[in-house]
Amino acid sequence: MSLQKHDEELLSFREMVEHANDGMLLVEDEIIIECNPAACRLYGLSRDELVGLHPGTLSPEYQKNGRKSIEYSRELMADAMAGRARHFLWQHLRSDGTVFTAEISLNPAKTVRLSEGKEVKRYVSVFRDVTRSIEAERALEESEQRFRRLFELAPVALALLSLDGRIVDHNRWHRNLFGYTLDELPDLDHWWPLAYPDPEDRDRAKTMWEAGIRRIREKGGELRPTELWVATKSGERRNLIFGGAMIGSEIVVSFYDVTEERRVQAELERLNAELEDRVRERTRELADALSTLELTHEELIRSEKLAGLGALVAGVAHELNTPIGNALMVASTMRDMGPRFNEFLAEGLKRSELDRFLQDLQESSEIMERNLLRAAEMIKSFKQVAVDQSSHQRRPFMLTEIANELQLTLSPLFKRSTVSLTLDVDPEIRMNSYPGPLSQVLMNLVNNALVHAFEDSPEGEIRFSAHMGTDGYVKLVVVDNGCGIEPEVLPQIFDPFFTTKLGKGGSGLGLHIVYSLVTGILGGSIRVISEPGQGTSVNISLPVTAPDEA
Repeated sequence: MSLQKHDEELLSFREMVEHANDGMLLVEDEIIIECNPAACRLYGLSRDELVGLHPGTLSPEYQKNGRKSIEYSRELMADAMAGRARHFLWQHLRSDGTVFTAEISLNPAKTVRLSEGKEVKRYVSVFRDVTRSIEAERALEESEQRFRRLFELAPVALALLSLDGRIVDHNRWHRNLFGYTLDELPDLDHWWPLAYPDPEDRDRAKTMWEAGIRRIREKGGELRPTELWVATKSGERRNLIFGGAMIGSEIVVSFYDVTEERRVQAELERLNAELEDRVRERTRELADALSTLELTHEELIRSEKLAGLGALVAGVAHELNTPIGNALMVASTMRDMGPRFNEFLAEGLKRSELDRFLQDLQESSEIMERNLLRAAEMIKSFKQVAVDQSSHQRRPFMLTEIANELQLTLSPLFKRSTVSLTLDVDPEIRMNSYPGPLSQVLMNLVNNALVHAFEDSPEGEIRFSAHMGTDGYVKLVVVDNGCGIEPEVLPQIFDPFFTTKLGKGGSGLGLHIVYSLVTGILGGSIRVISEPGQGTSVNISLPVTAPDEA
């Protein structure tokens, strides 16, 4: 072939492959003599750089099969020279040193006669970059392998189903849970009778399953978790929650065994029901006990009040004994004076005897009057105190009246002791309150001080004072110079049934009644200040007008 003919063929080759997407190389005697633009783009080289190179030099030193690229390419080119077409994968080097894999079509060589009579072998190498395709296939294969590993090792029963109802695969948890091998579960038509021996249960489960599959086909997404009971191969009934999701063209269905949880839940519900019954019964018993305790508490407080009233009666009775006894003695004396006066009259009454009789009669009448007036005053005072304490009637009163009645009522107690009671009450204080509860409060405070404050002291003083405060409240203070109260005891003195005289006559209700009356019906506040050996001060603040009892 002439040089002109050779050039014409090359020109024809260029025109044919200029716009091809695949790379093309025209090789003659193992040397590239022509290439298309696609080949230049793949290698990152210009035409001038490619022409004149051996194809093997455009590859890494070794192919992935471990064979040297130059030697291996010569074998492949030899096949082409011998007229055998080859189709294979080959690694190539770009100009920047990166490697890409190409799918090679090596066409049989064609003998060309040159003008000078020389014959040469030419063949065309067509190659396409399949690096990304291979990487995608490899990634897909690796993903499939990972999925299979995860599918098998997942700690929950899984089954892989096709949309037409075939059971493609299942993992060991599924096999352990249901007891079936894959060969025993070829499709769902075999599965339903095994899992649901009862036709009604089977129809219900199939309806739910088919609705879920239809929803996945139409809208995609997942199978909503649903709880059903399923029979295993051994006939055991298990409660399972199943759900699923589409993966490609198949559905992965999970089965979570909640049989034990439901058993425990049912047991807990049963225990809770029993516990609720026991709690209701215990609550009823406690309510009855509380009601009984409240009644007992009220009875004890009433008894304590009656005990105070009894002490008041005993004291007043003792106090009345003296004036009434004196009056009775004078009356009997006057009775004896009558017969003697008659004797004087019979014998002849003398002026001196008449004067003496009249003088004795006058003195006796005065003594009797004084004693009866004192008795009447005490009876009136006692009557008022008793009425106030028993009725809790509200009325206006002068505070000095309450103080004087308190002193008169408690005088028998102080006559038998070496402790004195001193009053310092503003005579102008007029209150509209409840005198009975107020008297009860003061009597309990004074009596409590008399009993507790002077155990180790033969003598002492209790002082009761009352004055108007700047805030419009009446300030009442009961203070003693006794032994005081221990710090650990002080916070508990108003608690019901708390007493330091347990077993010695103390009920622990005296100061509790005081606190209840002051903060309740009287509408005030109370505070105790005390230190061991420094005496005790009880400070009460009361409104001049008590609040309504309601």
